[in-house]
Amino acid sequence: MEEKAASCRQGAVSWYIRVSRLAVAVAIIKSRPSGGARQFAESLADQLRLQDEGWRSKAQGLHDDLLHLRQELLLTRLMFKTRSNTEPGQGQEIAKVLSQDDPQPLKGDSGCDTDNSSQTHINIAKGPCLPPTPPNSQNFPLQDRQWRQDHRLVKHMQFLQCLSGLRRVCESSLCRDGDVVWDSVVQLLDSVVEVFRQAHVGQPLLHPEQLHHATQVVAQTLSRGGTRHGCSVQHFSKVENLLKEMISLLLTNQQLDAFSVHEVLSECLLALGGSCVLRTPFIQLLMSEILQLAQQLWETCERSREELQHPMDWIHYQNSFYVFWLLEQLAQDTNSNVNQELVIDLETKAFTLADEFPLFSLYMWRICGLFRVGHQ
Repeated sequence: MEEKAASCRQGAVSWYIRVSRLAVAVAIIKSRPSGGARQFAESLADQLRLQDEGWRSKAQGLHDDLLHLRQELLLTRLMFKTRSNTEPGQGQEIAKVLSQDDPQPLKGDSGCDTDNSSQTHINIAKGPCLPPTPPNSQNFPLQDRQWRQDHRLVKHMQFLQCLSGLRRVCESSLCRDGDVVWDSVVQLLDSVVEVFRQAHVGQPLLHPEQLHHATQVVAQTLSRGGTRHGCSVQHFSKVENLLKEMISLLLTNQQLDAFSVHEVLSECLLALGGSCVLRTPFIQLLMSEILQLAQQLWETCERSREELQHPMDWIHYQNSFYVFWLLEQLAQDTNSNVNQELVIDLETKAFTLADEFPLFSLYMWRICGLFRVGHQ
């Protein structure tokens, strides 16, 4: 009897297993995509990508909100420290401007002034204004990418302008809150670069004066005392990467309106090079780009002698004029502590290219002379 009962139980278990497998197989068959496994996998990948982009966008939005609150807190604290020497309501007015969804200039024709034994000027009204706010802005999904870019750019620029106006009374706070300042600088510079990214793919370049003004604000902010207050390696690395990207966009642009974009981009880069913090690394980045292009030209000459086909990047070659122009402008400041090994490398490459690319070689030789004079 016991053996028979055990056999029955084993048979029931085996039957349940077979039924379960059959149910799973039927479920899989019914859930099989109509377009095949490949189409289903691609659809699933797209869903995951959209979900990942959504989370990234949400995280970026939260980061921007947090930074904006820290900006308001920093300015409010600075104005509170100087409230006894400040005109009534000026501190609250500055904080109110930053808290608005649609930033507007401060009242008055020339911004607001704060007094601290000597007057410190905050020039807000002279800066560029934000484009009109989209209708129903409170419920607006912000699908207008251009409006979002300009809004982000002006908000960070306005904060840095206010902070620059308080520079005589906030130096100590900058040392403690440099993370807020540098994060704002990175966000503002990234907003500027985003506009040039769009111009690089054929989008019209709107508000060039606003871009130039934004880079001037960045340079002014980073020139405070000539030191990197509160700057982490990560922040400075981000700024350098954005500078590299701007140089790359300058060298690779081949759109129909390239000349107008080059002019604006060159002026923006020159403004950034005016910062005593960025000047030296910026010059070295420009020299490195010239050296890389010189190496490509030399390799092209060598391969042409061997009768091997090797296409030349003439776009880089033509646009290198703007890099030389930037170096010539920056060479007028003799305080730049440029690595002399780069200067020697430029001089060496200049002689090797003298026969095949005389104009390029002449520009390199001229740059070497300018920066050698600056160190004599």
